Amino acid sequence: MSGFTPTVEPPASALSPGSLLPPESNAGYAIDGLTPKWVIKPANRREAAQILGWASLEGIKVAPWGGGTQIGLGNPPEDLHLVLDLSRLDQVVDFQPADLTVTVEAGITLESLQRHLASAGKFLPLEAPLAGRATLGGILATSSVGPLRHAYGLPRDWLIGISVISPAGEETKAGGRVVKNVTGYDLNKLYTGSFGTLGVIVEATFKLAPLLANQSALVAYFPTVQQGIEAGRTLSRQVFAPLGMQVLNQAASRRLEASPGPEAAMSAVVLAFFAGRPQALHRRLTESAQLLTKLGVANVEQKQDADALALLRGVTDLGWAGEARPELIFKINLPPAASLQLSEWLQADPVFGGHDASPEVGSMVDVGFGGIRLLSWDPSGVSAEDIRRLRKAAGRLGGSVVVEQCPLALKRELDVWDDLSSGMDSGMDSGMEIMRRLKNKFDPNRTLNPGRFIGGL
Repeated sequence: MSGFTPTVEPPASALSPGSLLPPESNAGYAIDGLTPKWVIKPANRREAAQILGWASLEGIKVAPWGGGTQIGLGNPPEDLHLVLDLSRLDQVVDFQPADLTVTVEAGITLESLQRHLASAGKFLPLEAPLAGRATLGGILATSSVGPLRHAYGLPRDWLIGISVISPAGEETKAGGRVVKNVTGYDLNKLYTGSFGTLGVIVEATFKLAPLLANQSALVAYFPTVQQGIEAGRTLSRQVFAPLGMQVLNQAASRRLEASPGPEAAMSAVVLAFFAGRPQALHRRLTESAQLLTKLGVANVEQKQDADALALLRGVTDLGWAGEARPELIFKINLPPAASLQLSEWLQADPVFGGHDASPEVGSMVDVGFGGIRLLSWDPSGVSAEDIRRLRKAAGRLGGSVVVEQCPLALKRELDVWDDLSSGMDSGMDSGMEIMRRLKNKFDPNRTLNPGRFIGGL
């Protein structure tokens, strides 16, 4: 923390009625123990730009805020003076169903947008926990994904245009409102996943897909997570493969709000999600169930429509919703072929081991895209050194570990984004050096989210 205490006040001329929230609201916007001095909800982009320009000139440190669903992600801020809540920027600016494009303000929630698009038979193939609160700006800033990312890809794959306000208060645009755009440096990808450290996203244009009217899921139980992963990998290589597959251990499936049922006494459950036209969907479900049966499953349960959608939402929200949220969440990014090896390492590790049977550590393996999420409801036995061992194990397999949630004391002992900066610093043109240059160019006064991104950017 810098210890700087602002002595100025936000310019009244830049604020519309109700934009500056009363001080008693500020505690609800605290980040890692720091409570902002001000919370401002701008009524429009002009107001947001004026506030950012003032903040940059005065040395005010600003945190953009969407729905607040993943605000705990990231390193502790160097300082926090002002939270810019963008939830009032929630309009659909332009919707062209025939062209499969939509332009929205960044404060609109994913659930609200999907309802609007569904009225014309379209949808945006993005996923995020707590879709009723998660905003499009926040989803882009954190590059949030869900269980169907194997089929849908990443948020940047659907983004074709973006409007961003710089820390100096200038609005710039990149891309456009049509799928085919001119060539040049792709600022869409630069801002997506930048964690609000380069600019504040205020508007975005996406390409869309036809609405998938029929949703289904298969639920199959295996004695071990490893057997579930092997079966899922076999299924993923078929022409009738699902849109996405998750392998949950017993602890994770038991805490799933849309729990598959009492048969989850087995150590692992494979969830396979499908969508499509009725005849083709029926064939994919039948052939997938037959394959899983050949692989040793005694019973494969089918979920249809509302039940399948509830199961998908439950998996997406697991760890983010409910009163008993895990105190530790690790997102382990891996090549798809490495998930089985790391799962075996976890099983043998003295701290993370036994997670198949532990009631306190849940695991979710993404079979198609690769990666594992670990959720721990008891972090008392996990140290910073244990996390470093986990990172080394993942690194040997070509992966990395992001700490999405942990106690503040533990967060202060490590970089939650993995030790990526140490591996980027060999040479002037290293990845970390390029990121530092970009931060210095876009935000020379370190106004936006200082210290919260990789390597303390």
